[in-house]
Amino acid sequence: MKDQSVVSWSEKMRSVEKEYKRTIEPFRKDLWWYCYRLTGSPWDAEDLVQETLLKSLSMLTKVFQELNLKAYLFRIASNLWIDQCRKGKAAIAGGYEIEWKQDTDASNNLEVIESLDYLVRRLTPKQYTSLLLVDVFQFCAKEAAEILGSTQGAVYANINRARVVLSELNNDLPSEEQLNVQDSSANSATLERLLEGFEKKDPNLIAALLDENVVTEITHAGIEYGKDETLKNSLNDWTQVAAGQGSLRASIAELWGRTVVVESEIKDDGDYLNNIHFIEIEEDRIVYWKFYCFSWELLNAAAVELGLKMNAVNFQGIY
Repeated sequence: MKDQSVVSWSEKMRSVEKEYKRTIEPFRKDLWWYCYRLTGSPWDAEDLVQETLLKSLSMLTKVFQELNLKAYLFRIASNLWIDQCRKGKAAIAGGYEIEWKQDTDASNNLEVIESLDYLVRRLTPKQYTSLLLVDVFQFCAKEAAEILGSTQGAVYANINRARVVLSELNNDLPSEEQLNVQDSSANSATLERLLEGFEKKDPNLIAALLDENVVTEITHAGIEYGKDETLKNSLNDWTQVAAGQGSLRASIAELWGRTVVVESEIKDDGDYLNNIHFIEIEEDRIVYWKFYCFSWELLNAAAVELGLKMNAVNFQGIY
């Protein structure tokens, strides 16, 4: 039996979340790059951004004062990452280097940016975040202290220690540890049929591959439980968008250590990236399907990495 009060609250919360995401939109790009520099992985950065947005929204019910919203978001992200470090869950930063194009007039410390993967291995989490906030993202020491829940003196001490470590860095950087890559040969028949479904724009073929209890996650937009819900929503939306496009190309790629499906539209001047799909398969059925079509920063970085143009310009500012 469905609880209608839960449905009602869900609708209200979606409206509030949508308005909140519109409000923080000017800071999303810097937040994503900050999370990327913390985690060293675009995938982990996307997860940290999503967790930051969810927690920052829920925490607002307990805040009774005016906020510097950008600093507030960076504080939540910093605390989440530091907590993960303390619990031993945070990945080692580094390994996937993508070009950073920040819209700012500030003169960033390029030496720091180029050495972050080295520094994160040799600094405490607070030393690392202090350096990142001040030397890369141009927060003043007072703002960095507020973000980290610390003092200006502690921030200065952390930065000084980090700069000493940076000064010791020579040209012989240690080699990066290779991350485990998902076996792309597993369930290859299911993946091949999925690629065929994309290229033929055939929702029935795709639907036939879904497990009855599939979980479909549209990053930053929603989550669906079960095949029926996915058919009614995400797959239906994809079908309508695909119908208005030209020929599609779907391929399997290794992107930043993860096996993904790359979906693009074929145009006269090349392929344009539509979406990145992460798929988990059990017993020839898709049990988890994650869309990144609303992950603007990640898609831009992926397009550069894959040598594609961007097709989803309409997704910027969906909030």
